[in-house]
Amino acid sequence: MAADPVENVSEQDLKIKFYIGSRSTSLSSHSGDEADLVKITDSAHLPVHTPTIKRRDCHNRILFPAKNKTHRFFLTSFTAPTKCHQCTSLMVGLVRQGCSCDVCGFSCHTTCAEKAPRACPVPLHQKKGTFCLDPQKGTGTAYEGHVWIPKKAGMKKGWQRALAVVCDFKLFLYHVDEEKGSKPSVVASHVIDLRDGAFSVSSVWPSDFIPVKRREMPRMFKVTASQLSAPSDRYSVAILADSENEKSEWVGALSELHEVLRKSHPRDRSVYALKEACDRRLPLIKTTQTAAIVDRKRIALGSEEGLFVVHVTIDEIVRVGDMKKIHQIELIPHGQMVAVISGRSRHVHLFPMSALDGQKADVHKLAETRGCQTMTSGTVCQGAHTCLCVARKSQVFCYELFQSQKMSHRKFRELQTPTNVQWMAICSEQLCVGFQSGFLRYPLRREGAPYRMLHAHDPTLSFIAHQPVDALCAVEVSSIEYLLCFKSIGIYTDSRGLRSRPTELMWPAAPTYCRYKAPYLSVYSENAVDVFDVNSMEWIQTIPLKKVRPLNSEGSLNILLLETVRLIYFRNKKTDGDELVFPGPSENPQEQMTRHVSGKRLSSSRVPRGKAKPSSGL
Repeated sequence: MAADPVENVSEQDLKIKFYIGSRSTSLSSHSGDEADLVKITDSAHLPVHTPTIKRRDCHNRILFPAKNKTHRFFLTSFTAPTKCHQCTSLMVGLVRQGCSCDVCGFSCHTTCAEKAPRACPVPLHQKKGTFCLDPQKGTGTAYEGHVWIPKKAGMKKGWQRALAVVCDFKLFLYHVDEEKGSKPSVVASHVIDLRDGAFSVSSVWPSDFIPVKRREMPRMFKVTASQLSAPSDRYSVAILADSENEKSEWVGALSELHEVLRKSHPRDRSVYALKEACDRRLPLIKTTQTAAIVDRKRIALGSEEGLFVVHVTIDEIVRVGDMKKIHQIELIPHGQMVAVISGRSRHVHLFPMSALDGQKADVHKLAETRGCQTMTSGTVCQGAHTCLCVARKSQVFCYELFQSQKMSHRKFRELQTPTNVQWMAICSEQLCVGFQSGFLRYPLRREGAPYRMLHAHDPTLSFIAHQPVDALCAVEVSSIEYLLCFKSIGIYTDSRGLRSRPTELMWPAAPTYCRYKAPYLSVYSENAVDVFDVNSMEWIQTIPLKKVRPLNSEGSLNILLLETVRLIYFRNKKTDGDELVFPGPSENPQEQMTRHVSGKRLSSSRVPRGKAKPSSGL
């Protein structure tokens, strides 16, 4: 392992100090440079806080000296939804959501610490109320209370107690575990944005055909937002209040807030509009494992049955070769090749991109890749050479690919990672590899030891090693900054592996996948896809799709695993042209595709689809 570039950073095991650079705007009379900086001590190795959403101020129960002192802030992992005492917004996240004064209990975002009153305990006249909404900025909590929402298995299985908080013009719903003292989970089960163009709140009526008991209907209301762009596809959450009066209060509060938003004409911050990429009745969609956009009119689908190219504008499907069970598709445009991981043995196979057009071609098998889990491709030497990197457990094989009259490869490096590879990609001619609690960058142009993307001697990052967590992806924000995404948190580091930003990126729910298409990071969880701008760190969109899984590295193609399996295209509204174009209306369902077997030579069969139903908006 290469020596870390910074050796003079002292390591501290228990107390790690953060200094927030700007001066405080509080009315305290402290003097001197040291006093003007808010100190936050990292409590990663101390017991976590378990506050309630309506926490009493601790100074009512603790005797303090007559003279006010300053806060002693500790970075804290709250285990229940907690509001910032400064801005009243929720401190969203799974860990390290904010800081808390261990003397008076004042809790706030790390970014709010320098704005907080300096006196400890906080004087009564400087306290903010439970609800304090800034309608211009859209920050703060406007309403909260306990309600009931349907259980995961559906409304017919009964109701689940939940904490509902209307904060930052979003409705957050948190499951309450009644077996653990009515403590709400820190993981948001639903997040609905009031800024959604189709947002509405209304009572539930018999005409809604919601399967509920007659006596529950007077206490029920539903919150609706757009899930897919077709009018018939809306996302609704049925909510049961404890009484009819509480239901009326909820409907009134949400309607009033939505009206405030509507009058302020907020800009549309959403990035993605959703479309159905091809007919949901196409049989192979049900077993699709991976996908890639070949060009504006074609999608490559890898399924249990094999590799197929679907033409989205004409009635045609092309089966490529006789490979079975495609796990991953990697298009390599610079080398005019396609790599797939296929079969039970999970070997990498290479073939020319012309095979996707239906032409016969030789397949090239990389024998030593048996049992591999993932691969990535890219170029080095300013595009002069094409590389393919394949991970098998904790080994990574690096190949240079050649395409002339006959396709060939040369293995130029074999790497060993500390533990099994969980993610990798080629960024700026370096191979970035993610594994449990860490990321490494390996130079590809020359021999050399890897660089740690989390510096071992940066004490502000030591909490990652103390609490092992899976790596999801790394994002190259700029030539000198990276965003490292773990299952619990996102951390910004510089090219030396040192922390580059004092704040961290917080996930509202436990993520399962991360996908990146500059500058937007899509974070997938059980009930939604949350979209972040990696430059500004803004949480700009929530797509309320349940059981959705990305099929390609950018997250533009996804599979929706509901009763009717659907292939979903995330169209970026911020770009000029679409990656995919869609046909006009048609009626007939897809025909079952035929199979073509061709030994070691790739061959394609074209299967007319008849008049297929078009990809509809979602």
